[in-house]
Amino acid sequence: MKKLYSKLLTASVVFLSYGLISPDSAEAVTFDLSWTGQTLGYSANGSFSYDQTQNYADGIVRKQDLESFDISFFDPDGNLIQAFPDNHLALAEFNFNFDTSNNTILQEGVWNEADGLNVGGIRGEELNFWSAPNPKADLFPDDKPSPHVHFTDWGNEFPDLPIGFTGRRTHLDIAFFTRTTAEVLNDPTAGDMFGQKLIATKVPEPNLTSVLLGLGLVGVIFRRSKGNKCL
Repeated sequence: MKKLYSKLLTASVVFLSYGLISPDSAEAVTFDLSWTGQTLGYSANGSFSYDQTQNYADGIVRKQDLESFDISFFDPDGNLIQAFPDNHLALAEFNFNFDTSNNTILQEGVWNEADGLNVGGIRGEELNFWSAPNPKADLFPDDKPSPHVHFTDWGNEFPDLPIGFTGRRTHLDIAFFTRTTAEVLNDPTAGDMFGQKLIATKVPEPNLTSVLLGLGLVGVIFRRSKGNKCL
């Protein structure tokens, strides 16, 4: 039993402390991604990572700086529509720009510019998530610039999905950062919530507390195993 406990203890220390001593984990920082559509509630979830020890021009992490980028899209009921692993490697027109000074994703510009966003599938052909700085001219009476993101099934690959917004093209969902849902849908009863940007949330790094909790769990397992042997 003592040998078993020793092996469990050694394995647990190695596993739980890996995040504390591994050179890779010390350099890489990971953020979770999340977004919810303004009109129907489609959603996106994912993550990305980059080397936090590097110096980036203007403090902006861009496509070539990413170590990983995965994103998945879900219907209003939470069912997976499509996942895009290693999207930064798979999509030629991939565009993602992250400001490390305030942990925000730049997405108020045109989809293919330095302050824009373009992820998912091929724009114009597949399931695609992209940014635009202005609506078409006659969308709102005051015609003020309204940065927003679209979630678009360009190729009609998923014809059974509900449509939440129709502009120049049919979009599954959309989010205007400076417009309420009531304004977007031209429906006073639709609500006064503004559209959500794609949000980045830093994933906490492993710490000593995690290691100690893990070791405590090993102790509990050992005591239970010892008790069972005596029965």
